Amino acid sequence: MKRVYWSVLILLFSCLFTVGCGKTTQPTVLRVAIPYSDNVLDPSTNYYINWLEEQTGFDIEPVTVRQSSGKEYLDALFSSDSDIDIVMFGEQFELTDVELTDYVDSGYIYKNSHGEYYYPNYGRKAVGDCGQVLWINSEWLTTLGLPTPSTTSELKEVLKAFKEKDPNGNGKKDEIPLIGCRDFYSSNPCELILNSFVYNDPYHNRKCRNAEGQEVYATDLTSFKDGILYIRDLYSEGLLDPRTFEYNHKAFCEIVNSSADVVGAFTTDSISDVLYQGNPEIMAKFIHVAPLTGPKGVRYALKVERKPDIGAIISERSSHKTEAETLLDLMLTKDASLIARYGEEGVDWEYSDGVDVSIYRTASTIVTKNYIWNTSQNKHLNGIGAMNVPDKYLRGVTWNGVDSDAEYIDARAQMSCAPYLTDSSSEAEYDRNLAQYVDSVIRDFIVGDREAENPSEWIKLNKDISIRSNN
Repeated sequence: MKRVYWSVLILLFSCLFTVGCGKTTQPTVLRVAIPYSDNVLDPSTNYYINWLEEQTGFDIEPVTVRQSSGKEYLDALFSSDSDIDIVMFGEQFELTDVELTDYVDSGYIYKNSHGEYYYPNYGRKAVGDCGQVLWINSEWLTTLGLPTPSTTSELKEVLKAFKEKDPNGNGKKDEIPLIGCRDFYSSNPCELILNSFVYNDPYHNRKCRNAEGQEVYATDLTSFKDGILYIRDLYSEGLLDPRTFEYNHKAFCEIVNSSADVVGAFTTDSISDVLYQGNPEIMAKFIHVAPLTGPKGVRYALKVERKPDIGAIISERSSHKTEAETLLDLMLTKDASLIARYGEEGVDWEYSDGVDVSIYRTASTIVTKNYIWNTSQNKHLNGIGAMNVPDKYLRGVTWNGVDSDAEYIDARAQMSCAPYLTDSSSEAEYDRNLAQYVDSVIRDFIVGDREAENPSEWIKLNKDISIRSNN
């Protein structure tokens, strides 16, 4: 009888440690919306996703998002019955602060235990204070026997040679001297060129100080008009491609990376935002150009204040909010963030012994053994989601001796811009509608839809600015 008694007790205790007698405990399933990326082979077998599962004990079920707009996806999500716990952002699938506020006010986004409605992403790129760099085709310069331009007048001469002298050697007039796209400020070469004429505020306030130290709209300064007229000349002579105002970022990247070798110059922040790391020949072909000196000696670099993007949000309707918080908090730790940025430790990167100097001339902290940023791989999510890489690791990468390493290329560009950075106004609130109106008029001046040479057009613009800013 005693043997039967103890057998029953053992069976009862066994049942207490299961969910129902005879059933094993199942891990929490978190359904995570992840935007599609050409650089992530398969999220369901991704090294980083698997690492997160091992650390948390959760079953992460990736749901691939095909929409290109974060707002478009969230509108569809919150109007449906989809049971998504977490939405991650990145790869041009973005959510702005203004858009976030709208969803918060509507009660769609969960406020976490830290009192926040989103999880940040800081550390996608190891770039410095300069937010826009001019990159030029060094092979074309060599073929034509031209030096790297250092002034706006030299830039125009180089772009004319690119257009007229067949630097790609195919016997066709298919060269695009200078191109950009409409999606990002850093990809608009007009903004960079203006910094050779007047300090060009990076936040679309279009404000600066005149000779008397008064804050004025740049559009009221002769130097700003001179810059627009210079850009207008580039456009009218076919040196600035009209697709700059039409292409989205994807189309822009495709033409710059084309094997046909048709692009002479472009602008961006990190070179890896445009050039494919998986093609080292193209990556090594383009070199940075230090800030250009304008006709009156003006030479500014665009200084930006780095702030984290929105990396992820938790849906208010999620049944696993606590578990979702645990996962996203883990993603913000150093260990997780280093995997998210550099891949598998010991295989793709390792900690430095600190003896070498980093590519930013700081103490070395990271050595990349297999650079996989912006390449087709399955080690991390290529910057998608919550991430917080400490600055000492972002700026502490040791050069691996590869000239086509994007980290190394960006670092050299940043150091060439550093002497020309100006004190930047903070990204203060501004009239978005007014900024869009001014930007549209500037575009009209450049493409010839308005007469940039006509003083009355500028008088009208400044009058409109005054009226709109006071309403």
